[in-house]
Amino acid sequence: MNRSKKNQKLTILGFYGGSIPLVAENAFDSLGITTFDIIKNMDVPVPEYPHFYDGFDFKIHEADSFDYSSIKTGAYFGVLDTHIKYIIHNYFKNKYGVDKQSYVNLIHSSAVKAISVNDNGGLMMGPNTVVASCSELGFGVTIKRSGSVGHHAKLGDFVNINPGAVLSGFVEVGEGTVIATGASVIHKIKIGKHSVIGAGSVVTKDIPDGVIAYGNPCRVIRENPRWQQADDRLKTMLASHD
Repeated sequence: MNRSKKNQKLTILGFYGGSIPLVAENAFDSLGITTFDIIKNMDVPVPEYPHFYDGFDFKIHEADSFDYSSIKTGAYFGVLDTHIKYIIHNYFKNKYGVDKQSYVNLIHSSAVKAISVNDNGGLMMGPNTVVASCSELGFGVTIKRSGSVGHHAKLGDFVNINPGAVLSGFVEVGEGTVIATGASVIHKIKIGKHSVIGAGSVVTKDIPDGVIAYGNPCRVIRENPRWQQADDRLKTMLASHD
């Protein structure tokens, strides 16, 4: 690990063991960072990953004991699920004043982001991902390995594009929606907020807000309760720390 940049440290907000290696390795590849403060806001176990921690320096802190004025290089999410990113962002913003401007982009060296793309921070692009010309990305968007976003697309805050999913040109995806692994979305389709498009789906018609939809062709199956649950959980977390 000879690309490490001295005096740079990434603050990882929230903790989910499966996400930490992805975030840390992307931070190293994109920014050369090997030193991390991880802020746990819930009591969850820290898993062991043989060989992963070699060359990385992690310090784990409880949320109430961390000095947030020490965030210098920037912050990123310690989780990748859309609704949990929403909870984490709002929890740390309301409790500790960590706003959107504190978050960095983690863009893998093999990713391609057109120079005309406008993003709003907190972007993660994994290996071999593409965002084509004139697209607009909201805050906290995640595009996982080999995901592809076509030209003039519009993605809302906290959208997740999962591995191998392909969005054609002029596609719109609302806040917090998940496009699952291997799904394909054709030209000019609009997908609402807080929805899930199932793995391998082929989306040929617009999809409304707040639903789970899948199939070829993709069709609405049922409502998605996850976002109401996320709001309820966030309110409980904030209330318990007042």
